[in-house]
Amino acid sequence: MDLSYSVQEQAFRQEVRSWFEANLPSDLKAKVTNYQELSKDELIRWHKILAAKGWVAPSWPVEWGGTGWNAVERSIFEEEYALAGCPMVAPFGPVMCASVLLQFGTEEQKKRFLPRIYQGEDFWCQGYSEPGSGSDLASLKTRAER
Repeated sequence: MDLSYSVQEQAFRQEVRSWFEANLPSDLKAKVTNYQELSKDELIRWHKILAAKGWVAPSWPVEWGGTGWNAVERSIFEEEYALAGCPMVAPFGPVMCASVLLQFGTEEQKKRFLPRIYQGEDFWCQGYSEPGSGSDLASLKTRAER
């Protein structure tokens, strides 16, 4: 079994690497590589740069802005993303909430929310507050009654 990258995959890696070298702002890279917190405005700036390239949500369906990459290409992208020192994209909107919308949302909901999530215009989050536990979901207690 040959596990080496194909010529096309190596070319894809170089394309991704070159794009990050040319488009990742040096101030953002410096903050990431020095473990400094990025401001909301800095995160939005990076999100919009990725959105302009079409790389905010590679795993989304193509019709909603995904790349159509296969698993190897997505893996190469993620590896180069980390090696380049790119900031994380806020995961709740593009990853967690959008996944639910893509799977279970109506067409109207998808048309309303997905483009705004993709472009960095809307930010989503999850909030938990349970009686007696607050956001400490590990301390939840349940009981059953007959």
